Amino acid sequence: MNGRFHSLAMGVGVDSKQIEKVSYRVVAEPPSHIKLGNNEQFVYIKHKQFHKAEGVAGILSHPKSMQYDSLQDRLKHEDQFALPQHRLVLLVHGHQAHKNSNYQPILASRLTDLGFYALRIDFRGLGDSEDSKDSKIGRTVVQDTEDIETICELVSDENLSNELFGLPVTLDAIVAHSRGVIAMLEFCRRHPERYIPNLINCSGRYDGKGIIQKRLKYSPNWKKDGGFYCDLPRHGGVSKVWIPHSETLSAVECPSHAFGSINQMTSIMSCYGTCEEIIPLSAVASYSNMFQGRHHLEMIRGATHNFYGLPSDPNAMNLPLRNGLVNYCYVVADRVIEYLSNENQLQRFFEKTQYIKNATLNPAEILPRWPLPHSFSHVSNFRDLGGYETVFQKRRVKSGCFYRCANICDITPQALKYLQTRLGVVKSFDLRAPDEAKENGLLPNEELVHSLPFNRGMSVSPEMLAEKHKGLLISSYSFPKGYMMILKNSIDEIRIFFQFLLNMTSGEAVVFHCTAGKDRTGILGMLLLLILGVDEDTISREYELTTLGLKTETKLIKKLEARGDLYYSMLGSNSEELVKQYKLTPKKMCQNLLSSRYESMRFFIDDFFEEYKSIDNFFLYELEFTTQDIGKLRDFYLEE
Repeated sequence: MNGRFHSLAMGVGVDSKQIEKVSYRVVAEPPSHIKLGNNEQFVYIKHKQFHKAEGVAGILSHPKSMQYDSLQDRLKHEDQFALPQHRLVLLVHGHQAHKNSNYQPILASRLTDLGFYALRIDFRGLGDSEDSKDSKIGRTVVQDTEDIETICELVSDENLSNELFGLPVTLDAIVAHSRGVIAMLEFCRRHPERYIPNLINCSGRYDGKGIIQKRLKYSPNWKKDGGFYCDLPRHGGVSKVWIPHSETLSAVECPSHAFGSINQMTSIMSCYGTCEEIIPLSAVASYSNMFQGRHHLEMIRGATHNFYGLPSDPNAMNLPLRNGLVNYCYVVADRVIEYLSNENQLQRFFEKTQYIKNATLNPAEILPRWPLPHSFSHVSNFRDLGGYETVFQKRRVKSGCFYRCANICDITPQALKYLQTRLGVVKSFDLRAPDEAKENGLLPNEELVHSLPFNRGMSVSPEMLAEKHKGLLISSYSFPKGYMMILKNSIDEIRIFFQFLLNMTSGEAVVFHCTAGKDRTGILGMLLLLILGVDEDTISREYELTTLGLKTETKLIKKLEARGDLYYSMLGSNSEELVKQYKLTPKKMCQNLLSSRYESMRFFIDDFFEEYKSIDNFFLYELEFTTQDIGKLRDFYLEE
């Protein structure tokens, strides 16, 4: 269990202290064959159970923007290098390969341009990693899954993650090539508790039928001899290594037909060359069918198994060459980067979460996450906060209990009736300051409204927040500081809200909102999901949904856009210098104010835990709740 949750899950004691299963070592003076960029480290990562020597070797690439120490300097170079993200991408290789094979260094470099961390490793028995566990058995798929589990364990250990990466990162994606694809998918099948949002299959084999045919073709006595000799990359050179029969069969016998059971929230991208000469291209159809509805295919014209061109390739894209062949690895990197972009990840999260299974009454019933579309209600950003899985025995947040939205004052009569009768909303918590609410409109039902002004009753609408924190006009990365100020100034109101939740009965629901349904609403939504056990990654993705939810909030958008050149005066006396340094325009400043980026919430959560240590501490010592109160919240608002 994440150390940021204490021992209060449904009143049952859970020890949050865990013995570290993994360790890591940064090699200060790597061997001469290891070539590192300025943002890279050569590391060994060891699992106490799986590894006997150094463990797995890897090259960790840090976001290139980290070469600048201050946020100010990073923002000045943001057009070139995106700011650091809480996201790690793991790159794994195939047979007879290593951490620098094919596209891996190119992709790692591109990822770090965009603020990702990238870790490319050698599986045991290859590259610079320790030998396979048992030379008589060889490098099996199960052994490969253990090496992947080692990385997952490192990432999930908050202390180690902070030490090595400087942030509590999330393993956002695994990119695997060839045989590594089988290891990646088998790992996810074996470890359903390890949710990884994105899996990328590059030239992956679907089943092992072709492996035996290939082996018998090149080693006719393979079965009789019990194996074959193979040249493998080891420690900067090439070694002739005996590949036992069992190593080959481990890939053949891997239950690929069961890969479809992998977490349904996981998205899969497949990337193959049209000139694939190793893997039957029927694998493309097999994976597309297996992961139907969550699979994306990229075919690279002219590319082979390792993503190089044929000798006769005309190089129509004018790509760099490698050993005289067109290097399509650059295209692979482009396609992967596009797939992992913030915009595409947000869209996939929206699509996967737009419906919620009603586990409370009828599991066959599907509920909409967005039950009041703007065309019907004239309310923007209205969504249900239920359905998300938690750390507490995988229980889910109940749906139909909490809704969040933007200003609700323009709600249509039909939608208001639906809100109360069908959604069961008994109270609408208005987080705006009284004057702000009066100016921008109130819900036409006073009995339903409970005014709960955050920030000691002072307005923190987007434009007012910017006047107090001009950094918000420059970058969305300034939001966490503003959010911490609002949080500390709203303790009494937050206490009232959660006390109300403690006294709700089954079938009742609440809605809470501010002006945009973004900042104050986002803070309260974060606290709600966090106390119920939702992880930081999901909370931040949920917060980011406001990017889509506000597209219909034309009244607010027009109001902020109309300020135009007034934004320059809000920057203060040195506005000309700031505009020049950060390439600011009124449009860009307006977009920053309205933004709800994943990283804004992740950094706010980091600051929250730096201040309060855990969500339970916050409830115990700031809100003055009891352990029984916290247990009651979780008992009432979580479901199987």
